[in-house]
Amino acid sequence: MVVGLDEAGRGCERPDAEILTSNGWKFYTEINLKDKVLSYTNDDYIKWQKIEKIVEKDFEGHLIELKNRGINIVVTPDHYFTVIRRVFRRDKKDNNRLKLVGYKPREERKKITELSDNDFIPRGGKWKGINRKFFKLSKANRNKKKVIDIKSWVAFLGIFLSEGSATYDKKRGSYKIVISQNKNSSHYKRIYFLLRKLPFRFSRFKEGFKCYNKQLYTYLKQFGNRYNKFIPKDIKGLPSQLLNILIDWMILGDGACYSGKNRKKICVYYTVSKKLKDDFEEILLKAGWTYHTSVRAPKDRYIRGRIIKKENQVPCFEIRLRRNNKAQIKSLRKKEIFYRGKVFCLQLPKYHNFYVRRNGTGYFTGNSLAGPVVAAAVMLNLKLKTKNGKQQPKIKNLLKEIKDSKKLSAKRREEFYKILTKNPQMKWGRGVVSEKVIDKINIKNAAELAMEKALKQLEKKTKRKANFLIIDGNCLRNRKLKTKNYKLIVKADEKVFSCAAASIIAKVSRDRMMKKYHRKYPKYRFDLHKGYPTKLHLKLLKKHGHCAIHRKSFRPVLLS
Repeated sequence: MVVGLDEAGRGCERPDAEILTSNGWKFYTEINLKDKVLSYTNDDYIKWQKIEKIVEKDFEGHLIELKNRGINIVVTPDHYFTVIRRVFRRDKKDNNRLKLVGYKPREERKKITELSDNDFIPRGGKWKGINRKFFKLSKANRNKKKVIDIKSWVAFLGIFLSEGSATYDKKRGSYKIVISQNKNSSHYKRIYFLLRKLPFRFSRFKEGFKCYNKQLYTYLKQFGNRYNKFIPKDIKGLPSQLLNILIDWMILGDGACYSGKNRKKICVYYTVSKKLKDDFEEILLKAGWTYHTSVRAPKDRYIRGRIIKKENQVPCFEIRLRRNNKAQIKSLRKKEIFYRGKVFCLQLPKYHNFYVRRNGTGYFTGNSLAGPVVAAAVMLNLKLKTKNGKQQPKIKNLLKEIKDSKKLSAKRREEFYKILTKNPQMKWGRGVVSEKVIDKINIKNAAELAMEKALKQLEKKTKRKANFLIIDGNCLRNRKLKTKNYKLIVKADEKVFSCAAASIIAKVSRDRMMKKYHRKYPKYRFDLHKGYPTKLHLKLLKKHGHCAIHRKSFRPVLLS
């Protein structure tokens, strides 16, 4: 008697994505719980929040890829996303026609396999930041602390990061700051008037502007040369209007703006500093932009008649600014990619999404709070015959479409559930562990206890002991299950028919339970979100507090 076991998962990201944290861009292996991640909130804002847990697991199977020239999403089939919808209103002045007036986050998060053409995935949002009126430059020797208008300082920092240098001459004992700009440049006058607003004496020369000031040099020397420049953390925390001033002046120095074919303004920024590239992408996101970054490979070139070999150059990053801070599913090509390896996710207290970057562009990717954990055990008998002696059609042939329950729509799962549970070739058992037990022994142990209960029910029905188990996963703690002959298979619900059937039975059983709970606790709308941490669920949890079936050990419930 071979039995397939499965329980009703969390979606994950492929590990080649970098996460934007409060301490810069990091791969998930580099993240620690002291970092914060940027999340898209319910009111179209973006803000930092703490990480509760870093989830890592093995995966073998097909990932879902959604891709076009501006975005590249690669996640597991059970991965959830925050979804934005269009908002229309009737215009009384124009024959009562429907007109698009904006966008609003849906209360329900959606699984990647359930996204429709008219859904949008957020790529940006509004950033508040910490507003300041002045920048205080620390004193140096006899120079007193200088208080500078923040707009002028941000503009100066922008042009310095692109065109500036700070050097110290040991022989002369002089501290020199230079802003390079040809006198014939169209930007020369604009830079000149900016420098006049600062409390430093800049003099003009043929190739730009220079200043001898130790106090200013002491601050600017931290940026080093053009290969390792960066944007200070306190500047990156400023409001979006100030960050846009910084962006404008950086582009004025090391970028270009022009009109495209559709007459829209296109802006591009160039840098050879990877750190500056990373910081520039972060401030673009906070300033209301999105971006696409590509790398220009070095090639031989001439400067004033002198050849510069590509071997003596470093790659240049080209960052193209864009305003499309949402991606429509209709514009993305869908593809399944086979993958074997690690996948990851982050457990967060609120919003349940975080910003990731892959292939030069990024998006907000999204991770249950109520109800029991349900498992199912399935045993197939393919030799069963009817009373007249004819062979029953094999259940495998009847269910060629069957897949992991997480890939199926709710309607298809219900259809397969009826076929599976009524077919005489299949015997099944179900195990349920309540939210109270989950709080006592944790979700992993509860899931395995539910599997043990499902197996017991199956053995009672068949009056036979299972001699071999196939279990979905890569780790087993339950002692009673370990006494059996068993095999752990990662993504068994995609490879083993009995596990796929068990996955469907477990998922549909749990969904039906949550619908019953809705009749008992209608104000929580368990019929819609099934107890998962959607925006609607978190909103209702905050409004009404938790009820008897909420998992008290889960942080969002504890805080309600």
